[in-house]
Amino acid sequence: MRVALEPIVTTDFYQPEEWRLARSAARTNRTSIYSWKTSGRANWLERGYSCVDCLGLVELPQGLPDEVPMPNDGPA
Repeated sequence: MRVALEPIVTTDFYQPEEWRLARSAARTNRTSIYSWKTSGRANWLERGYSCVDCLGLVELPQGLPDEVPMPNDGPA
């Protein structure tokens, strides 16, 4: 699935169980894999694959910080 991570980049989104596919794409494209983490209403991207609190995986350019803040969910 394609997703837009404003203002960074448009990228592919992988389900956590597709980590092998994401890793292969990152190697081919010379990019990094980030885990889209979520806890409560907080969201952030964390470099690498971690299945704990992981919504999915995204492929981002190399050279970004280890953690990238994302907008938090609004009130329920």
